[in-house]
Amino acid sequence: MRGRSGAVWAGLGLIGLGIAYLLATLVGWGKFWPVFPLLGGLAFLVAYIGSGFKDSGFVFVGVAATLVGLFFFGFTLGVWQWEQMRELWPIFPLIAGIAFVATFLAERARDWGTLGVGLAGIIVGLVGLAYTLGGLKSDIWKYWPALIILVGVFGLLTGLLRRGRK
Repeated sequence: MRGRSGAVWAGLGLIGLGIAYLLATLVGWGKFWPVFPLLGGLAFLVAYIGSGFKDSGFVFVGVAATLVGLFFFGFTLGVWQWEQMRELWPIFPLIAGIAFVATFLAERARDWGTLGVGLAGIIVGLVGLAYTLGGLKSDIWKYWPALIILVGVFGLLTGLLRRGRK
């Protein structure tokens, strides 16, 4: 039974890859290349589901690659211009933060450090976007790294308290 399941997944993977190459050939590689990180990410998420929701290691790569593929589609489809990358780069720590939070949610034994890193990435991404897009004019925003410090202190205390209980 297990061999047949592998053959089905391999067949579906090849069909998906063939469709991606066919569309890329018809539409043009310049607009379509982000489908590859997108499909890779979706493949990792399918592998997570295929593991019976047990191997949460697939979740980080799956979510991150899927979001990166979608982000780059914004450039290739004309939503943004490549010159705007200097303002949009905070999307990358934001994507990493979201992927860490998704991994935390997928874990059976919750690792609060994973959540802390995820929240820090989301904070850096959102504050970075607000700054690069001109939304931060007040001097109070000079102190935004204090939020990261607080998340770090939370993670440290959680780890120390958990160790003390054992």
